[in-house]
Amino acid sequence: MLELCVPGLAAPIRLRPRDLPIFWQIMVMQEYDFQSLPQAGRVTDIYNRIVSANNRPVIIDCGGHIGLSAVWFASHFPGAMVYCVEPDNSNYELLKQNTEAYPNVVPLHGGIWKRPCRLKISNPLSGSASFRLQEVPEDADPGHCDLLRGYTIDEILQRETDCLILVKIDIEGAESEVFEAPAAWLASTTMLIIELHDWLLPGQGTSKNFLRRIVEHNFDVVLQGENLILFQVPDGNQTNDRSLHTHADASEP
Repeated sequence: MLELCVPGLAAPIRLRPRDLPIFWQIMVMQEYDFQSLPQAGRVTDIYNRIVSANNRPVIIDCGGHIGLSAVWFASHFPGAMVYCVEPDNSNYELLKQNTEAYPNVVPLHGGIWKRPCRLKISNPLSGSASFRLQEVPEDADPGHCDLLRGYTIDEILQRETDCLILVKIDIEGAESEVFEAPAAWLASTTMLIIELHDWLLPGQGTSKNFLRRIVEHNFDVVLQGENLILFQVPDGNQTNDRSLHTHADASEP
């Protein structure tokens, strides 16, 4: 077990040597830092308005691993409530330790799915960041399987007021399940960060449902590292929202 101190964080990060690549991506390469993008100003404005109204912005971290992304979001949005969902027992224990210093993080042991259900890890011998889930029928004999709670994003939102500001999804292909049905929450989130997994599961079309759902809404889509970052564009503000053009205007001659 390693313990690494990161400037600006409330507590050291505990991790295993095999977690170092993810630490590098999130804490060193800062793959979730979108502040250099022109859409960032509007996200900050919305966040500040929610906090100023004495409400809590909601962030849902789907596929929390050992809590590095949750710590990142909790540190950069200290007024937000971060719900962090992780299925693997070992990862979840580290997630709880790494988020203890952040009262605005709520760890949830389970997986994100299209409906409330029972889940199990279908590849328990894979790497710690590669676990995939499958649904277990309610009438099935669980045997010796460790069954998990399957959460929906809408279900988690019911715990808070309707102030969803960010959803991050990195769930090893289960985005196919999550976006199988219409995702009403897409209309209310300010931004979405997602890693698609067609590269991991060739020929299975795991991104198709996501692509179908996303065209039903008005998002700017930016590729950054392994992730797509999507910013909600308000109706009628594609060209008039000054917060979306501040950086672009500054770069023009």
